[in-house]
Amino acid sequence: MSPRLLVMLMIGLSSLQVAAASKSAAADKRTAQKHAADKRVGAKAPTDWLKVELVGDADDDVARLYREQLLAWYRTSGAMDERELAALPDADYFAFRPDLTSFSIDSGESAGQWTFSPPDAGRWPGAAVQVIDRSDAQNYRILARVHCDPAAASCRKLRAETAAMSPPEPSTRDDSTSYDAWRGLIEKEACTPAPKQMPAPRYPASLARHGDGGRVELRLLVNPCGEVRAVRLSESSGYPQLDQSAITTAWGWRIQSERQESGSIVRVPVDFVPPQFETAPAGRAERASR
Repeated sequence: MSPRLLVMLMIGLSSLQVAAASKSAAADKRTAQKHAADKRVGAKAPTDWLKVELVGDADDDVARLYREQLLAWYRTSGAMDERELAALPDADYFAFRPDLTSFSIDSGESAGQWTFSPPDAGRWPGAAVQVIDRSDAQNYRILARVHCDPAAASCRKLRAETAAMSPPEPSTRDDSTSYDAWRGLIEKEACTPAPKQMPAPRYPASLARHGDGGRVELRLLVNPCGEVRAVRLSESSGYPQLDQSAITTAWGWRIQSERQESGSIVRVPVDFVPPQFETAPAGRAERASR
């Protein structure tokens, strides 16, 4: 190879190295800028199972949907008598209930699990998150649609919180690949240890008065901090009301206070012992076993 050709090759190689270094530096700068922006809004790293979309709904649209769901709940819950129910649809406003922020809608464009953000006093909710399960037998996929005013600071905060959401349980079969993928996420989920909390389920007054009781056995999937992420009825008490009371309460339990290496399946028996007096209407959760 001639000296002139060798010099030309060396110059060309040097130019390529400079261009590559410049391109890499620019990419690093863009990545750093993105990470800084994510940090400012509290976003977490992207996941392969969650897609977050912003839906710029007007406050009135979110408020209307919440009102419809709350009305439906009042009509079926038995919380009001017939006279109160008859007047409810015409009421301009009835108090927002902090214990009723989540509703499941089964069909239509609004299908999904909705969680409404608490509003200012005297107002209806103006923001909500709609979680849609798009998992199939093979893939675990969740779409979260954030309904809020994009210009509001509270909307940016809601988007960041949604991006950091815990993986919700899919509707696929327990033995499917997608369900296994979800369970793997839960068993390694990032979480903060907190005191153990297992309040007793409510003992339905009608059953307590008649001396009806029984044992409910639940099978729970918990994350490494003991937070419940899935509830299954392993053994029925024979009374649907007792079963449902135990299941509903179990969703709020924390089985352990320390963080483990991974989550696991635990079994918890819940005894509803007929009270001697009507002043003791509560079930009793026994120690969890793995």
